[in-house]
Amino acid sequence: MISYILWLINIFFVVLLSGAYLPAYINPEITTVFAFLGLAYPFILAINVLFVLFWLVRGKRKLYLSLVVILLGYNPLMRHVKLYAGGDDAGETGKLKILSYNVQNMSHSNTGLERSEIKQMILSFVEEENADIACFQEYSEKRSYDEQVFEDLTRVIRYNDSYYINYNPKKGYRTDAIVILTKMPYFNSGTLSLPDDHHNFGIYIDIALDSDTFRVYNLHLESIRLHHEDYQFFEDMSKGQPAKGKLGEGSKSVVRKLHHAFRVRARQTAVVVSSLRSCPYPVIVCGDFNDTPSSYAYHQISEGLTDAFVNAGFGLGNTFAGNLPPLRIDFIFHSPEFQSTAFKVHKIKHSDHYPVSTYLSK
Repeated sequence: MISYILWLINIFFVVLLSGAYLPAYINPEITTVFAFLGLAYPFILAINVLFVLFWLVRGKRKLYLSLVVILLGYNPLMRHVKLYAGGDDAGETGKLKILSYNVQNMSHSNTGLERSEIKQMILSFVEEENADIACFQEYSEKRSYDEQVFEDLTRVIRYNDSYYINYNPKKGYRTDAIVILTKMPYFNSGTLSLPDDHHNFGIYIDIALDSDTFRVYNLHLESIRLHHEDYQFFEDMSKGQPAKGKLGEGSKSVVRKLHHAFRVRARQTAVVVSSLRSCPYPVIVCGDFNDTPSSYAYHQISEGLTDAFVNAGFGLGNTFAGNLPPLRIDFIFHSPEFQSTAFKVHKIKHSDHYPVSTYLSK
C-alpha cells in the first residue's frame, strides 16, 4: 500500500517536472501557473532524483519514469548547473572583461540607508576586477542625480566614461540608477521602459572599438518587491517555525507579488526583444532578471544569443545571495560574434547578489 502511494506521488512530481519545462514558452500574461513551476524547478527536480534513487535501491523499474523525464530536461538542467567546465581560460590579452553586479543600494540593504564600509568594499572589488565594462543595478547615492555623482565614481575606480539613468526620473532628491561604466567611449545611448510608464528598467550604449561596433545592454527586470515581513516569513519557514496564523497570510502575500512580477517582466521582455531585433550591431546583454533560466524572460531575451555561464562556466551558477533558495538570476549573454571564456560567479557578500564576470573575444 505504501509503495503504491509513493508511486502515485512519484507520478505527480513527474507531471510537475514536465510542467516546469514549459514556462520558457508560455507568456505569463496568459497564465502564471507554469512560471511558478519554473521557479520551483530545482526543488521539483530534486524530488524526482530522490525517487530515482529510491526505486533503484528497491530494484524497481519504476525508476525509469523520473529518469527519462529528467534526461528529457538535460538542456534546462545545464542552464542551472554546469557539470563540466566550458570555454578556454587561457590568455586574457585582447579580450574584453565584462562585469555585472546588483550592488543593492551600495549598502547591503533594501532600506537605502548609507553604509560607507559596504560602498568602499564594493568599489574596491570593482577596481580590483578592472573590467573593461561594468554594469551596475541598484546603484544608490544620497546625493541628487547629477553628473558629479558619476564623475566621482568613475574617478575613484578609474573608468573613462559612464552612462546612467534613474529608475524613476521624477526622484530628484537622491540617485537610484542603473549604470554602465566603460573604459571605451560610446557614441550612442538609450533607455528601456514600458509604454506610458516613467520607470526605466534598462539602458544601452553603442561602442566602436577598432573596426568593430557593438551594443551593451544593462537590464534590471521587475523585482518581486518583497518587504521585511516577507523575508521574515521565509526565515521562519526555513526554521520550521512560521508564526501562528501567519502561514496562509504569508504565502498569499508572496504568491500575489510573484504573480504581479511575472506579468510585468513579460511586458518588459517584449520591449527588450524588440530593441534587440532592431539593433544593427552584435550585443552584450548584462543584468539582473529577477527570474531563473527556466523563465519566459530568460528564454525570449537569450534567443539567438549565448549564455556566458552555459558556455564558459562551471558548477552551480546561483547568483542570489539573500535569504531565499539559491537561484541563478543574474546573466551575461552575447551575440555569436563573441566567444566567452572564464565565466565566474564571485562569492562575495557585499550585496544580496553575487557579481558575475566573463571575458569576451571575437
